[in-house]
Amino acid sequence: MLLRFQVTNHASLRDEQELSLIASDRHPERAECELVNGEHRAVPVAAIYGTNASGKSNVIDAIRWMRQAVLSSFRHWDPTGGIPRRPFALRRDVTSSPTSFSVDFALNGVRHEFGFSVDDDRVTEEWLYYFPERKANRLYERNGDSPVAFGRSLTGRKKIISELLRPNSLYLSVAAAQGHPQLSEVYRWFQKGLRLATDGNFRNRLDHTVRLLRDDREQGDSAPVMRLLQFADLGVSGLEVEEPDETVIDEYQRLTRAMREALGNRVRVETPGLHSVRVEHRTTEGVFPLDLAEESSGTRTWIGLMGPVLATLAEGAVLCVDELDARLHPYLVDALVGMFQSPDVNRSGAQLIFSTHEAALLGRNVRTELFRDQVWFTEKDAETLATRLFPMTEFHVRDSLENLEKRYLAGRYGAVPYLDDDLLREISEAVGGA
Repeated sequence: MLLRFQVTNHASLRDEQELSLIASDRHPERAECELVNGEHRAVPVAAIYGTNASGKSNVIDAIRWMRQAVLSSFRHWDPTGGIPRRPFALRRDVTSSPTSFSVDFALNGVRHEFGFSVDDDRVTEEWLYYFPERKANRLYERNGDSPVAFGRSLTGRKKIISELLRPNSLYLSVAAAQGHPQLSEVYRWFQKGLRLATDGNFRNRLDHTVRLLRDDREQGDSAPVMRLLQFADLGVSGLEVEEPDETVIDEYQRLTRAMREALGNRVRVETPGLHSVRVEHRTTEGVFPLDLAEESSGTRTWIGLMGPVLATLAEGAVLCVDELDARLHPYLVDALVGMFQSPDVNRSGAQLIFSTHEAALLGRNVRTELFRDQVWFTEKDAETLATRLFPMTEFHVRDSLENLEKRYLAGRYGAVPYLDDDLLREISEAVGGA
């Protein structure tokens, strides 16, 4: 489970911002997770609210960037190409400030802390600790050009890995590539335990849904994927899947290698879907398949989310979704959040982090109640345009007694747009005069 995430100097997140999933109150009606030593309990859901361009999507993107750095810095970053970071751009000396990420998470019930700082050229700091008995035990620390310092708890081929370390790769990435058993476990948490659902990875998410459907084919309509399809009331009776053409895949991989050889590893190549999917609709006259592209954006979104959602719930992973409410009916968003919130459904300690505009989730006409330690807001500073991330717990809120939706829309917590009626009146006069 994820406990805390901190980021400094990424996109609009100029100053250090922290997203905490540590529960401040106990609510037995939600699927709270507890560390082995009882030190912390984590909430199953965290929602991030904010106006357009306030930076809430950048919080999700910061988690994505940190994950990608762990998974790709050694294998795929250009050895001479520096660091492909996204520092805060709205200041004069953009390159002078480092970008930093830090995450607290539980692995096998034990709290771990991993983090690093980078500039345009190299990793300036990197650290990994774990807390078997509430006290920090160092696994390793890296500081500038100094040799990596190791703790007594870290065994294995530490020095050999250090010899392969590049200025622009993370030690954790190198260790995993060399099969270090202890650090590979941490690497796998980023790889398997932390998932992202954004517009940019829809095809991968769709393939995930298809794989689950294929694995559960013997269950027919009782398969979890089919149940979710039926639950959404989209008029969909099934999915028709064509297996990928091996010739096409080979050609794609050949072209990808050629582009990377010509342009370097920094080039991003959009991965095509491995499967061709058609959506089946049953009427009184029979079953009629339609190409996925012909379906509504809401139907495509739901189908693309089913795989990651079901896998995350089954494995007890963390799923981060940007704009969960986009293209989905509020009832579906409510139901999806409720799957993670429910102790009966979420039995493996899965967590959902999402950005949204859907204020109805804070109201009283929903099936899923979010508590004050699960709600976060983003606002931009009027002078610097830097994002501030802050929790609802900064305000005096009584769970279950106050209408959070009404108070949020009334501006009690901030994070709502200021609409200047005088400007609207001037626009109306100008249009009318034209």
